[in-house]
Amino acid sequence: MFHHSGRRWLAGLGVAGALVAAAPPSAHASASVDIYASDVLVAPGRTTHHTIEVSGPREEDPLKTTLDIDFSQVDAIASIKFAASDWKCLPVGKGLHCEHMFDGQNVPDLSLDYRLTAKANVKPGTKATLTLRASNGSRTGSADVTVTVAKGVDLRSEPKVELDIVPGATAGLPADVVRNAGDNTAHGAVLRLQTDHLSPDVGSFSNCDYLANRITICTFDTDLEPGRSYRLATKLPIKLDESARSGSRIESYVDWWTRDDWAIVTDNPRSPLPPGKPGTGEKLKLVEVRTARQASVPQTDVDQQNNSTVVSLIIGGDNTADVTADGATVTAKVGDKVEVWVGWTNLGPATVDVSWLPEPFLRVEIPKGTKAVKVSEGCAPYDKGDEDSWNPWENGGKPGAARYGCIAAGNPEAGVSHSYPFTLRIDKLNGQTSGKVVTDMEGDSNAANNQAKLVVKARAAGPGGSGGGDGGSLPITGQSVTLIAGVGGLLVAAGFAGFVVTRRRTRFTA
Repeated sequence: MFHHSGRRWLAGLGVAGALVAAAPPSAHASASVDIYASDVLVAPGRTTHHTIEVSGPREEDPLKTTLDIDFSQVDAIASIKFAASDWKCLPVGKGLHCEHMFDGQNVPDLSLDYRLTAKANVKPGTKATLTLRASNGSRTGSADVTVTVAKGVDLRSEPKVELDIVPGATAGLPADVVRNAGDNTAHGAVLRLQTDHLSPDVGSFSNCDYLANRITICTFDTDLEPGRSYRLATKLPIKLDESARSGSRIESYVDWWTRDDWAIVTDNPRSPLPPGKPGTGEKLKLVEVRTARQASVPQTDVDQQNNSTVVSLIIGGDNTADVTADGATVTAKVGDKVEVWVGWTNLGPATVDVSWLPEPFLRVEIPKGTKAVKVSEGCAPYDKGDEDSWNPWENGGKPGAARYGCIAAGNPEAGVSHSYPFTLRIDKLNGQTSGKVVTDMEGDSNAANNQAKLVVKARAAGPGGSGGGDGGSLPITGQSVTLIAGVGGLLVAAGFAGFVVTRRRTRFTA
């Protein structure tokens, strides 16, 4: 359940299809200062949100980066409002002069969000240029953003659908319907399917590109008339891997785009599409309504948050998985610092689905009388009963807490284990003390082994240094699961970080 605001980014990234492209750059300078900003399509009277990114300080660490924005041309067709940010901006004519002071932090990119609203009476097809100039020490750069007033359409699909499926089966994806809820005919459309690695698209349609078995891009020439719905002539076939765990669910994401909006997404030198290849079979078609085409004018979807579908694959059968908690025992004396390794093992037979798990996969309770002075980057403080307290992407590796929740990236197969290191300082010890290691996976086939002890036994003082472990180090067995620390790493583990495009939440000044 995504019931914690600190973790909503995770759900948002998972439901990538439901989100709007924030700033897929089509204009960027090759000079020393790179500026990344998307071209803009906007319907009359409508508002879109975008981002300007400027490469940050480099080896010389200049104290100031400047950005000059000239919207004198755009002013005739649209209004621009910039969000509150770390930039200090002052109006200069029909433009802004912005400065960003370097504070010594490692800032690879400086961003400035803005929203652009087209005037209601502007004729679709009208264009204007937003000019950007930046400097950073002795380096300079420039970029132009083309703003095009486009004809508005509104593609919609069902927000959620479900499919019952068993391991090893092939089925048609039920998210195959799109509706044009706008007032204008949509001349063509693009469908994007993003799947889990356990449920790849196994089709091969000639008008679809297949990217590493995880992303399918299908392009259609069909005119979508206002008020009409269209269905794929053949459902997109997916096959559930035989190792998928019964009782769990896997999500896929389908979203629809106008061809002009999609062209801006793909014109993205900073986050290019993963390599793919076209299908070799027949052409995938939409149920078609033939109409005379109008003059070619760019089109944009006026509401891209209603054109995506989350497909939940509810996995049946009897292919379960048993994840066991792996504890540890060490001996030490007061004043020692000892390293312990605790973790989990997937005993199988099914693969464990944890790629986007929003809750801690492993919970660790630190033994009383000890303090965690060094913590695995994959574990973060966790307050029992307070789900909002856990945020490993900001607090991973933070020492001193009594309880920790740990993430598990990837989809570990049967036989795979992972362990997390903790360094404990022994502050008080009378005989022995113990904490808990608990795995937390919904539908675990054997709850009896979901809890283990983390034990610290007293060792008499004497020669030999600072204590040591007897069983405290848990070796990784099977195919090693790499623990991914940080948001970017987790995205790479889940696949296609650069291709999953999200809307930035911003606050705009009045």
